[in-house]
Amino acid sequence: MANFTFLYPMWFLALIPLVALIVIQRKNQHHGGLIAPHIAKQLGMVQKKNGHGFLYGLSVIWFCVTTALAGPSFGYKETPSFQLSGARILVMDMSRSLYATDLKPNRLTQAKYKAKDLLPYWKEGMTGLVAYANSSYLVSPLTGDSKTLDNLITNLSPEIMPYKGKGSNLSTAINQSIEMMKKSGHQQGDIVVLTDGISSSQLKKVTVLIDGTKWRISLLGVGTTNGAPIELPNGQLLTDNTGKTVVAKLNPQPLQQIATETHGVAQLIQSDNSDIDAIVRLTKTPLEQVTKNSDTQVNSRANHGYWLLFPIVLLSLFAFRKGMILALLLVLLPVDKSMANTLLSNDYNAHQQYEQKEYQAASEQFQSKQWKGAAQYKAGDYKGAIESLTGLSDVQSQYNLANALAQNGQLEDAKAQYESLLQANPDMKDAKTNLDIVNKALEQQQQQQQQQNDKNKQSDKNKDNKEQDQNKDKQNQDNKDGSDQSSDSKNSQSQDSQQNQQNQQNQQNQQNQQNQQNQQKDKSQSENESKSDKQEKSDASSQEQKQQAQDKKQQEQKEKEKSAQASDKQNDAKKEKKQAQMQSQQGQVDSDAKTTDPRLQKLEQSGAKEDELLRALLYLQAQQQEPPQASENEW
Repeated sequence: MANFTFLYPMWFLALIPLVALIVIQRKNQHHGGLIAPHIAKQLGMVQKKNGHGFLYGLSVIWFCVTTALAGPSFGYKETPSFQLSGARILVMDMSRSLYATDLKPNRLTQAKYKAKDLLPYWKEGMTGLVAYANSSYLVSPLTGDSKTLDNLITNLSPEIMPYKGKGSNLSTAINQSIEMMKKSGHQQGDIVVLTDGISSSQLKKVTVLIDGTKWRISLLGVGTTNGAPIELPNGQLLTDNTGKTVVAKLNPQPLQQIATETHGVAQLIQSDNSDIDAIVRLTKTPLEQVTKNSDTQVNSRANHGYWLLFPIVLLSLFAFRKGMILALLLVLLPVDKSMANTLLSNDYNAHQQYEQKEYQAASEQFQSKQWKGAAQYKAGDYKGAIESLTGLSDVQSQYNLANALAQNGQLEDAKAQYESLLQANPDMKDAKTNLDIVNKALEQQQQQQQQQNDKNKQSDKNKDNKEQDQNKDKQNQDNKDGSDQSSDSKNSQSQDSQQNQQNQQNQQNQQNQQNQQNQQKDKSQSENESKSDKQEKSDASSQEQKQQAQDKKQQEQKEKEKSAQASDKQNDAKKEKKQAQMQSQQGQVDSDAKTTDPRLQKLEQSGAKEDELLRALLYLQAQQQEPPQASENEW
């Protein structure tokens, strides 16, 4: 009897009216009848005494009912504790075709937006994140923290992939997702793929991989059937090996085929949320919902008041003269357990719905706040579960309340609830484990917030530096253009001046010749002949000297122009050589991911950018994999 207690002792206040009724009945016993006892005796009239059977029976029934409502408890019982273990994997295509501009500003940006729109709807179960190009990489293991996944998606891009320009390989991403869920104990689950296209060879590999399995694949096509060129971050258009500009087009047929074979859904990206709604309707609730049984069982007090229903019903039948047979039948005949439950609890229908996994309907019918909160938790209504479980003092309800707070994202409140629970029950291993998870999540949130702030500051700084560099480059270009224009103007003016001088000289020579001819006519024929010969020789010599000087100046001008052109070509050659060296160095890093990356040597330094840390994580995974083979869409 050391464990005996009443769960709801305030119900004993209902005995006060019974005591008042007994007192009133006692007082009425002292009042006589209408005829005095001695006269009634002489007349031969025997006055009946007031019976106390009804009062006693009513008192017993009243007391039994009150005691049953007070909830006598002789021990403990197990009540449900929930941890949904359903799983899904978000797979994101990070090939260079995501830079195509048929969606504004490009496919990559729109894919990130859609992925982030999906996360708030996935409250039940755990979600993982995989990125792939020519090979797949684990970005995040299964987790219930959607904020972490949101931050990771922000920093994803084709530029951080170890092998760039090697095409895309969806089959490796699907295989990695399946292996991840199998290692977590799941035999079925959802895989949600965001991609801008699947090749025919990849379609065959994926079909073979999922044949006869229970994995459900849903796909969101990011792009258009008309396609667009692929504009790289440096502003250049992506070309193939022949130098032809690549135009990335989306073929929706392979997406639809995979979704049909796995009972998933395929959608093309839309400007509204209709594509997201279609995927959420199918993947919101995990395919596999497993309630994990913990090693340490947390029990709550059992209400044994229903046992008093039997004497209450039996005594009530004595109020009817013909009720004895029915009373005997109730006592002697066996009663089916399911029939007894309809008498013992008003929550019978709700329990039946709960067992049939109709949690939302069960939560609306449960009268017990404890079970109502449990049903709301299972239905994913964490806010409702918090309202129902708040104020309950039993250990199990407090534990489930902490779980609901954590699932609803109220980590600080969940931490306080777990700590309060552990103070009263220090041996609860589940509460300790969940408290550690919540503490890690809080620390991660703080770190991510700090990293995000640092990243924003660095981004603003880089933006300012970039604007300054652009202004300097523009100013230098303007100066160069002005210098070139001035040089061209001077050259043009010099050529015009030389041409004018030559024309003036020719005119002057013609005039001199005319004058000399007129003078020669006045002189004698002999003198004219001799002088004319001399003059002609002198004029020819002078004209020849002037022509030589003019040719020399033109040659010098041509040499200057050739020298300026050679200098410009030399500068252009230097720029092209420098750019080729940079591309060669980048290609060398991309083509050999097993070479030690200097980023990996800086992981221990503080203040590292999130995208650099993520890049390092992917490179570490690439070092443990075989180099991927070339694909059919390698650029």
